[in-house]
Amino acid sequence: MKKIIIIALAALCLCGCGKTKTSSDSEATKRYLEAWVHVQKQKHPEYLWTQTGLGSWVLEETQGSGSQVGEFTDSLYLRLNYNIYDLDGTVQSTTYVGMSQQLGSYDETYYYGPETMYAKGMYAGVEEIIKGMRKGGRCKVLIPAWLITYNRYDTADGYLKQSSDDIGSTSIYEIELVDSFEYLMQWSADSLSRYLVANFPSKYGTDPVKAAADSSGAFGFYYIRTQAPSEEVELKDTTVYINYIGRLLNGQVFDTTIRDTAIRYGLDRDKTYAPVSISYGDGWSKVTMGSESTKVIAGFARTLCKMGPYEKGTGVFISSLGYSYSGSGYKIPAYSPLRFDVELVDNPND
Repeated sequence: MKKIIIIALAALCLCGCGKTKTSSDSEATKRYLEAWVHVQKQKHPEYLWTQTGLGSWVLEETQGSGSQVGEFTDSLYLRLNYNIYDLDGTVQSTTYVGMSQQLGSYDETYYYGPETMYAKGMYAGVEEIIKGMRKGGRCKVLIPAWLITYNRYDTADGYLKQSSDDIGSTSIYEIELVDSFEYLMQWSADSLSRYLVANFPSKYGTDPVKAAADSSGAFGFYYIRTQAPSEEVELKDTTVYINYIGRLLNGQVFDTTIRDTAIRYGLDRDKTYAPVSISYGDGWSKVTMGSESTKVIAGFARTLCKMGPYEKGTGVFISSLGYSYSGSGYKIPAYSPLRFDVELVDNPND
């Protein structure tokens, strides 16, 4: 049970079903929520019940001690943990392992932890809450359905009167601001350089700044040879076979051709695990995998093009050479740097 915070949730019956809300529809929706809040105030006097300018209700708040988020700029990104509940208290989405385990929805192959998000791609109600928060801060907020929208209006009344097709569900958000930063590429490169000196000190030393400058032919791409290629064998064909392990930088494996590795990390036991064919084509941008000639991500392709017969090596690269803003399912979150450990092997069919 993991969804990104900016994705719309299943609608509750707090918004009209027509394509355009009338004034009376809007007022009825508002009155319904006001009545719900009135009842909950009696049940939960321990909450703050502080209303924001747009109409959300802050229930709990813990101030952080880090840098403060100001206006959302075109280059601002946020790292968030969150739980999202409907008004019945049912968890709709979470980034926390513990919560997922409690719900019985935990999957060891999924990524759990802070998610990196583009600030201007958030719902209006979430944006209002995060502005002014400090790194390390937490809050619990009731956000009305009409603020679960990507639209922007000058007044609270403008949000209330928008089409019901443009809004989500009234929800309760628990948000933890882990970090905020501008310039995604630089943040990614800095994260990667710290990883390199921690995991490959013999090649990159102990200075992250120096390590970042020692790229392998493209910004944010690094190749580490772990076993030299055979001097007795020459690549005479454009098709080779490889074993590989794909990981997040936290060590979590999301894909592999090796059965023992798959079992260790809880991947699909019923899948056939064997070396896979790689066709080089004319340069890294033409590299494809398998009998169906599937294109591969740029960082993986660049890694393969660095390698010779029977060589072992590791490619580490920033998200723009991987899955970028989209990520890949529940296993690879958006904006994730990746690592691939690769070995060129014999054709298993020979």
